[in-house]
Amino acid sequence: MPDKNDDDIVIENDSDLDDSVLTDEHQGDTIKKLKEKLKEAEAKAKENMDGWQRAQADFVNLRKRDEEAKVDFLKFANSQLILEILSTLDALSLAVSHGERGVEQIHSMLLKTLKNYGLEEINSLGEKFDPNFHEAVGTIKTETKDEDHKILEVLQEGYILSGRVLRPAKVKIGEFDNRQ
Repeated sequence: MPDKNDDDIVIENDSDLDDSVLTDEHQGDTIKKLKEKLKEAEAKAKENMDGWQRAQADFVNLRKRDEEAKVDFLKFANSQLILEILSTLDALSLAVSHGERGVEQIHSMLLKTLKNYGLEEINSLGEKFDPNFHEAVGTIKTETKDEDHKILEVLQEGYILSGRVLRPAKVKIGEFDNRQ
């Protein structure tokens, strides 16, 4: 006789009993066992579905919390920078109330604060024009070949933030006139 597991349904043949009675009894037992197995499988499937739905809801909630955290981070990411600039603004207000005295010092304070956050000025005057860092807004005629395509006037400073051009410098470049 083969090994009998609880999961296996085995029909035994008993030669002394009428085959039809035996078959009806075994079919009834078999159907009962199959119904029990079906109920167990359905219960297990429902349990798995409930677990999956809870995991999905947890994931959606986690994503929402993550998005809210990102929004809050972006709102207040520059708060330290603004706090440092406020002291410069206070100094500027004081300087304005006392005339122009100290404005150059305040300009330096502000640049230093911004430099602490990765901002650098693009030093342009006298440099060769580079479209990656400069925006030419005009030309100045020059009689020296050495000044051709060099920046002769800076109209607005340019800035780099953490290695990336934040704003190119607006400049006028020399244009050598060889007709003279």
